[in-house]
Amino acid sequence: MNKRESIVRRIDELESENLGHLATMEKSDAHANKCSKLGVSFAETYPEDLAEYNAANAKYNENEVEIARLKDELAAMPEEESPEPVPEEE
Repeated sequence: MNKRESIVRRIDELESENLGHLATMEKSDAHANKCSKLGVSFAETYPEDLAEYNAANAKYNENEVEIARLKDELAAMPEEESPEPVPEEE
């Protein structure tokens, strides 16, 4: 596997990991919305969800920084090493 393939694979891994983090955050968002409608504290009602949300959010943001760095690295590769376009983030 060449360096470009290794970088693309790592980007794919991080993006897949982030899908899991998004699912965790969405679950917490649903509970937070429920708490908001009921006028109760999300942090007090779902402390585990809040901790999971914070951890998932931090890791998601960390991964996004790494993805951006890797995409910049791909873009900086000479043409002969980078024949395909850099994948765009959705």
